[in-house]
Amino acid sequence: MKQLVLTFAVLVAGSALAQEIGTEITPTTPTSGVQNQNQNQNPPPEQPKGGYVYKPKGAAGSSSEPTFTGTKVSAASGDFGIRAGFDAAVASAGITTSLGGPSVGISYFASDSFKLLVDLGLGLGITSRATTFSVSTTLGFDLLFRNPGDALRPFFHFAALFGLNSLGNSTEVGFGAQLGFGAEYFFNPAFAVNGRLMLAVPMAVPGGNFAVGLILVPAVGATWYL
Repeated sequence: MKQLVLTFAVLVAGSALAQEIGTEITPTTPTSGVQNQNQNQNPPPEQPKGGYVYKPKGAAGSSSEPTFTGTKVSAASGDFGIRAGFDAAVASAGITTSLGGPSVGISYFASDSFKLLVDLGLGLGITSRATTFSVSTTLGFDLLFRNPGDALRPFFHFAALFGLNSLGNSTEVGFGAQLGFGAEYFFNPAFAVNGRLMLAVPMAVPGGNFAVGLILVPAVGATWYL
């Protein structure tokens, strides 16, 4: 009888001890802990290689949808660039012709595929009368194909030309247009090189006589985007 009472007392005491321990220890399950704490939070987005994430400037609060989403490889809408280049004419039609000249300028991506251009250039020219020097301004645009997720982007180019040509003691006013194509390669969204092949139509009024030319102009350049 004493053994039965002792056994019963041990069972009661063990049960009370187990209950006390159970109230002190938080149950652990495969879905508890950190996972439960973050169950209402979205996981952080994966960062693409290089750290560039394309977010169109001005997209916040805009009713228009972005034209591209993903890793940004090339410049896109809102990006501003500083340009430098060199061009050389390989054919002439008899009026003042730039044989080679450096240029500097700026560019601005008005959209992901439309880039505005302003360039100032110096040129060396040869006519049947003399060697000339020229200062020119070019206003134009590039229409780029593909999207900011591509490093190599072909483009269509158009520009209007305005310039002053120094011919001996006289100065000629020139103007004209450029039409061509090319491609721009982006090493990253901040730096790119480009090559262009353009058909230029320069015009001038030397001595009161209107003259027009047709020139094939290759050009190379580089742009630093801010």
